[in-house]
Amino acid sequence: MASVAQKTRVSTETKTQIKAMTTKGDTKAITKGTSGAVVIAGSILVSDNILKHDTDATLTSGDVFQLLNNSVDTFRVDHQGAVHLKPMTSAPTDNAEGTMYFDGANDTLQISVEE
Repeated sequence: MASVAQKTRVSTETKTQIKAMTTKGDTKAITKGTSGAVVIAGSILVSDNILKHDTDATLTSGDVFQLLNNSVDTFRVDHQGAVHLKPMTSAPTDNAEGTMYFDGANDTLQISVEE
């Protein structure tokens, strides 16, 4: 799994550069400071409230998208488009109708429904 850069404050100037690049669909990379915490690689667009990411090259392994909670992998999409959920041993605390989770104890995909 790739490491996650630590959070860093981003200057208004850098935010303006990022916004300009993403609006144009520019594929350059921006790095802020020596830590490299702010990086844009590939084509990232937010248009009409839709987040899009296009890789620079066709991936044949690894993930194209990951969500982590304090470095713990909770959700990811691999290069084939397969969705991977964090295995859970019981229903999530917020188990409202429509909640979807992977029950790792029973190897089943669970979706909460109103009874």
